[in-house]
Formats: sequence, C-alpha cells, structure tokens
Amino acid sequence: MVKEDCEVRVLGAPEAQVVQTKDISMEKPLLICGFPSAGVVRTIAANSIIEQFKMHEVAHVRSRYMPSAAVFIDGRLRHPFRIYASNEHNILVVTTELMVAEEGMYHVSSALLDWAASVGVKETVVLDGIPVQGVPKERKVLFAAEEEKIAELEKHKEMEIFQKGIITGISGSILSETLCRDMIGIALLTPAITMIPDPEGAVSLLQALNRLYSIGAEVEELEKSGEVIKQKMHEIAEHNEGQRRGEIARRGYERMYA
Repeated sequence: MVKEDCEVRVLGAPEAQVVQTKDISMEKPLLICGFPSAGVVRTIAANSIIEQFKMHEVAHVRSRYMPSAAVFIDGRLRHPFRIYASNEHNILVVTTELMVAEEGMYHVSSALLDWAASVGVKETVVLDGIPVQGVPKERKVLFAAEEEKIAELEKHKEMEIFQKGIITGISGSILSETLCRDMIGIALLTPAITMIPDPEGAVSLLQALNRLYSIGAEVEELEKSGEVIKQKMHEIAEHNEGQRRGEIARRGYERMYA
C-alpha cells in the first residue's frame, strides 16, 4: 500500500536518481512506461490510467540529462519525470513530458529499473506509437518481448509480433536494461498520427493492457475524442483537396488564355 508518512529514499548515482517520497508495499507490481511519442499515444494512455485509478505520485526521477523545466498540472507544480502507484490495481506508471538526452539514457533507465526491482517489479511494459502519415487504416497492436513471454502474447490474436526493428530513445533503453535484470521487458506498439494527439491510438494500447493484465481501464471517453479528431482531419483533407483542384483548374485556365 502507499503510505503518506515516508522517509525520503534516494536510489541511484549522481547522474540519475529515483527519489521515493512515499512508502510502497505491493506484490510484484506491473510497471507501465509512457513517454512522449508519435501522437503522444503512450502519454495519453499513461495519463488516462493515472486519472481513472486516482493514482498517487510516489517517486520522481532527477537527472542532469533532463532539461531544467517546471511542469504545471491544473496549476500545480509537478516533477517532470514522475512515478505513480495504485495499490488496488497493483501497478506503477511512469510518465514524463520531457526528453532525456541521448548520453543520459543509460543512467536514467538504469536508475529507474534498479528502483523498480527494489519494490518488486518483475514485468515492465513500454507503450509506444509507430508514426504514420494521416489517420492509420489499421490499429492492430504489435508486440516485442523477451523469449519467455512470446508464447503467452501470441495467444492474443488481436495482436501481432513485431518481427524486426529497433526501438530507440528512453523506451529502447529501458527495454535493453530489462535484459540485464530478473525482469521481463515488453513493448506494445500501435500506428499513430504523427503530428497531433491521437486518442484512438491510446485506446488500442489500453485495450491491449486490459487483455494482457486485466487492469480494467475505461476507453469510452478516448474513443469519443478519437472520432472528433478523425472527423476534423477528414474535413481538413477535403478542404486541401478542394484547394488543390481549384489550383489545377486555375492553372489550366491561365494556359488556355496565355
């Protein structure tokens, strides 16, 4: 369980530290990581879980490899790289609005997973978006995992194995570090709109988490938001196509009377 009266606990090296501000007593909690991505799908999914389950911030990460910045949520100052806990659902969620510098990814991911191991984490799930142009035609979730987890994931026909590729950034660094620990790393990826928030992509990731871990995340509100964005993009596409046809017609007119 999460206790308010915790003696502050710091774990890590000077380059990156996890500062735990509340006591945690959980049985092999699941660690879910949601960082900035295409369509910010993983951030939307992570924040949706945090809000739905009324999770409490229990720790944060400090590192000289992260930008010096203040984050405001509902007018309240928050640490840029936060860790939340839900005793009821036995999960931890990590999220941040900032990018970690390339040279510091090893230090940050190593400190995070050292701390996670110290509180009993055995599985770490990284959520990610695969950038595509326009609205994705398919929303199937792809997965990549360590060998002992593949057979279990393949039972879920709604998902497909990510046959070959590279996951970079802090997500890739975290997955790489799980290989060095008594911990299973899993990546769940879905196609996502590149330039704007994509709630529909976040829905796909949440549904995958529900299937795999029965966390019970609600997706109805995000589905509604996704439909609105899809309609707006359709309207923009139609407007752009109308302008393009008008431009072609105008040029044809100019050639006729040049």
